[in-house]
Amino acid sequence: MSTPTPSPAAAKEDFRRALQKLESLHGNMAVLSSLGLLLRDTNTGIDDLAKLLQTDGALSANVIRVSNSAIYGFGARIHTVEDALIKVGFNQILNLVGAALSRQVFMKDLPAYNLTADDYWAYSYFCGVLVENQSGRLGQSANDAYLIGLLHSIGRVVINELLLKTKIEVYWDRSIPCEEWETLLIGFRHDEAGARLLQAWKFAPAIWRRIECQKYPQAQAEDPVLLTLDYARACAELNHYRLAEPYWKLPENHPLTLTPGFDLDAMTADVEQAKQVCLQIRSQLIAT
Repeated sequence: MSTPTPSPAAAKEDFRRALQKLESLHGNMAVLSSLGLLLRDTNTGIDDLAKLLQTDGALSANVIRVSNSAIYGFGARIHTVEDALIKVGFNQILNLVGAALSRQVFMKDLPAYNLTADDYWAYSYFCGVLVENQSGRLGQSANDAYLIGLLHSIGRVVINELLLKTKIEVYWDRSIPCEEWETLLIGFRHDEAGARLLQAWKFAPAIWRRIECQKYPQAQAEDPVLLTLDYARACAELNHYRLAEPYWKLPENHPLTLTPGFDLDAMTADVEQAKQVCLQIRSQLIAT
């Protein structure tokens, strides 16, 4: 029996509606994009950042909770957004807020992709942390690298929402590339959907344009962040998102390993560090 596919016009309209629903449902993602812009401005102070975050009560609460996790150090418990930002410091503010937002955005099952909420969160957050860890070696903005890694697969939420709406019970079984499966099924890919969603939330072009072309070999060859993201994605999938496994296999013969300056020992250490960060943040999110 053939899989039903919508007409181009119907698919486009369903796509638009799914985007609008997610824009509204996770409107606080616009806070993350605004935060990124503020952090680029050297005149921005802690008060400016706190005022922005306090526009969303749930986000503020999660920022405080995550700031009390072990990865940001011990000491007296934090009770205000301002103290949370001061505790982690400017260099870690975007990471802190991204971790807090992930509770609201990523903690949802994606049955179309056979991903549990926990696996989807672990996959997304691991990629964000690992790509950020590598940003110094790559000579790239740590904040941009983190956001690209964290948000690179958010378009899957759009596609999952569409399939739930249309009640098409078809699941990606990994027998063909994900992007090919998406195109055959509904006519567009998650990288395209994610880029449109982030554009609507007013993320910088340096973020959404790279997410849009993340899977293209030419783009990866020209952009070290996208090549590293592809390595992070392969690493997480190779190990089935099992953060608690003591030793992860690393992808062999990946194009990243052939680039000048690639250090296997350093990458092994960065992968382990990213796993530990994810485990600590996950324990904090589950506990609250």
